Amino acid sequence: MDHTCQLTVVLAVLSPPVSPKLASVWKQVTSYGSKVRAVKVSIINESLEDDGIFDIQGSFEQDFGIVSENLAEKQPAYFLVRLDSTRVGSSEWLFLCFVPDIAPIRQKMIYAATRASLSKDLGDSHFTDSIYGTHMNDFTLDGYKRHRASLAAPKPLSERERQLAEIHASEKLLVESMKGGSYRKAHAPGMNFPLTDRAIAALQKLAVTKAPTPAKPRFGAAVASSSSKAVLSPASTPLPASPVISRQNTEQEVKKTDSEANVADDEWDDDNDDAKDKKAKEEEETAAPAEEEEKSPAEPEPQAEPEPEPAVEEAPVERTINFVKLAIDAENERIDLASETKITAKDVYKNIDEDSPRFTFFAFEHTHNGTPQDSLVFMYTCPTKSKIRERMLYSSCRAGVLQAAKDEANLDVAKKLETTDVSDLTEA
Repeated sequence: MDHTCQLTVVLAVLSPPVSPKLASVWKQVTSYGSKVRAVKVSIINESLEDDGIFDIQGSFEQDFGIVSENLAEKQPAYFLVRLDSTRVGSSEWLFLCFVPDIAPIRQKMIYAATRASLSKDLGDSHFTDSIYGTHMNDFTLDGYKRHRASLAAPKPLSERERQLAEIHASEKLLVESMKGGSYRKAHAPGMNFPLTDRAIAALQKLAVTKAPTPAKPRFGAAVASSSSKAVLSPASTPLPASPVISRQNTEQEVKKTDSEANVADDEWDDDNDDAKDKKAKEEEETAAPAEEEEKSPAEPEPQAEPEPEPAVEEAPVERTINFVKLAIDAENERIDLASETKITAKDVYKNIDEDSPRFTFFAFEHTHNGTPQDSLVFMYTCPTKSKIRERMLYSSCRAGVLQAAKDEANLDVAKKLETTDVSDLTEA
């Protein structure tokens, strides 16, 4: 048997029992209508006996001095004190155990070991609180108030327990925030904190804009109206073929040819007269509609379509800033501008906080394989030494910030980075 088991057995044997007298006294003082404020219990002749009974003189606080007045500096003792509060029709009691450091070792061991058995024998349900102390000032009214204050204070927690408590508090805050408000603007799932106007204005400066080159339209020849009609002149009528005279023609043939030519001329004149009559008739038919067109409002002549000019490459306007850092204003439930500037890539990490989370946008202008590149980088930094509540808020707002940058500033993020150490944000 090891030493621990031996000590437990010894203490169990040494624990004295509650005497019949103490049991009777305790039954009386806990009965309805009892006026007893406190009972002192001591170990006498190897048993637990009442060592003093004290009546109620005033309130609990006024009577608490009875305890310190009846304790000996070097002698362990128990005190059972009635509280002013009641529970289920019976009074509540306070269990006090005084074991001074300067008391004999054997007494200290016995009183310490008997404390639990005494409370159990008298009835644990009677006692709502207990105090174990080694100094007299632990049993004054001020000492009792310090004890109550320590019970109300948060219990000492390990680092892990503290983090869990902060997470629980943050989750509660998130739930409260998500209940909504008319001023909130939902960008994406998660927290819906809106961006301030100056934050949006700073993000808009990161957008690459072009300097527009005005195009000068060139107009071609006027296009004829589709309603215009083509009129054929008599000259457009094909003429009869002229006779061919050769040296071999005889005089008779020449005369015959001349005769035929005269006939052809007569026929041409007739045809020409017919053409003139036909033209006059057409002019009469078109005269009436023309008069009506003159009376009606003149329709604008169709304009020629401008011919497109060859596309001219537009030069990008130089940015005034290329770095925008945003921070959450938790008190006002919004995301505000923390800073804006123009820096080089190697100085990015120097401009980001090392102890608090941040959202950062950086326009990274560089050259890749001889080709100029312009990439917008989003960086979410969340240092491990920052508060858990901050880390949860920023994590919940991250998606909303990205969506707001797209909707409000027309920004397309090319690369997203997330780190707990800002020194990781190098140009490489």
